[in-house]
Amino acid sequence: LKCWLFLLVAHLAEAVMRIALLPLAACADVCTLPDEARVDCQIGDQGGCEAAGCCWSPTNTDGLPWCFYSGQQCSLKYTSSGAPFRSSEMEKIRGYFRANIDINGTGAIIASPDASWNEGAYLFHWERDGSLTMQTVGRTDPDKAYVKTTFQNYVKWVTKVQNQKDPNGIDILAEPKYTIPSGVPFTGGWCRPQKDGPALRSLAVARYALGLFDENDLEGLDWVKTEVFGGPETLVQKDLAWLMQHWQDNTCDLWEDHQATDFFWGRFASRAALTVGATLAEKLGESSLAAQYKQVADQVTATLSGHWTGQYVTQTADRPLDGAVIDAFNVGYLDDGVFGPLSKEVLGTVKVFSAFFCGQYPINRADTAANIPGIMYGRYKGDVYVGGNPWILLTASLAQLVYRTAAEVAQQSSVDAEIYGLLVDAYQVDENLSTAKLAEQLMGTGDGILMRIRHHIEGVDFHMWEQLYKGNGTHASAGDLTWSYANVLSAMQFREKAQQAMTREVVV
Repeated sequence: LKCWLFLLVAHLAEAVMRIALLPLAACADVCTLPDEARVDCQIGDQGGCEAAGCCWSPTNTDGLPWCFYSGQQCSLKYTSSGAPFRSSEMEKIRGYFRANIDINGTGAIIASPDASWNEGAYLFHWERDGSLTMQTVGRTDPDKAYVKTTFQNYVKWVTKVQNQKDPNGIDILAEPKYTIPSGVPFTGGWCRPQKDGPALRSLAVARYALGLFDENDLEGLDWVKTEVFGGPETLVQKDLAWLMQHWQDNTCDLWEDHQATDFFWGRFASRAALTVGATLAEKLGESSLAAQYKQVADQVTATLSGHWTGQYVTQTADRPLDGAVIDAFNVGYLDDGVFGPLSKEVLGTVKVFSAFFCGQYPINRADTAANIPGIMYGRYKGDVYVGGNPWILLTASLAQLVYRTAAEVAQQSSVDAEIYGLLVDAYQVDENLSTAKLAEQLMGTGDGILMRIRHHIEGVDFHMWEQLYKGNGTHASAGDLTWSYANVLSAMQFREKAQQAMTREVVV
């Protein structure tokens, strides 16, 4: 009996050692991925696959790889030694950003001044890009006088371009882009209609208006009451009235190459716009309008759970895996826990997207091999525009999301065990950390992501293109893209907020 027990224990010990020596991807939950997120590791046997840190999972589905990337090949662990960008570098980036805003005092925002790219296709004011830019201006620019002038000119511009006959036979509020400085809608072939414009415009301006209440800026509030929310033809009221009628309509997506009725991007932004608009209406004594906005916002909210697959949040049924969702988590978040940074929906999405984009872009794995921290995200599975590459704006958006996660963790005395497990899967943090140490590791993750951007733009004096080639990280598509600057500036501002949260006393 003693001999039998000894042999049993010996065999068990050997089995445990074999398990312990397996690569992380062979054991961890990181290999539990939806089929559409599998990117082929190009290794045909299980031993070689797992030795390379890839996942092995045989399947009967034709065309689906058995050996696929787990995301662990792009390490997100990074011990930060300071901010990813110095103060002088941030001022330089802000200068590039400002140069594209309020062109010649018109209020127009140019998507990119790069006339050499695609015959100047980006030399226009996009409603989407302009709105997102103004959210960044309102949130991050320290010069209040500049911010006030820029918003007032922007509202004049939008009011001007929205009050004309549409030459393309659609509603003028759903036009994608306008010529600068005339404000005439672009009449060439383009994906129309684009119905996220009213939500994003009204959200940017309503958030700024609420900030004027917080500052007790009486002059600014007079402007809000006359130009922003002073009747059915003023910007926020006009956009929200339109949104209440059309939020379920067919529309182009933010990438302008696909149409559907239920993009998560548009739905989450619409919910935010209606909710923030309701708050503004209440403050201005318009309780009836506030109630209408809240009612429709609740209807939009009820549809959002349909985008959760149990593993990640989809953009829409026939384009499920889309980086737009990551930016939506930031743009439309209301600090109410709905798709919050510590939710299973958001953490599950990051886990799946990191596995996909790590495998999709060779530059991600090459950077990691060269000890360059972070990861870069792109648009969607099957993207072919300029070859389908990482986008600076989406990578920066991921960093912002990580900083928001760090800030929330820092203000908690503990993290639920299930959520902690999801944090391990999504961000590769260590287990059993205090919330202070966990927040610190997450800060490092966010810094690492921005450090990867820095690595690819430092040599061009921090100018930012739209994309970075997936093979070698060189610059691709339009240069000095306003949206790229906007998202890097926003990410750095949320980094500052996370630092502040980490120094505040936790309320138990």
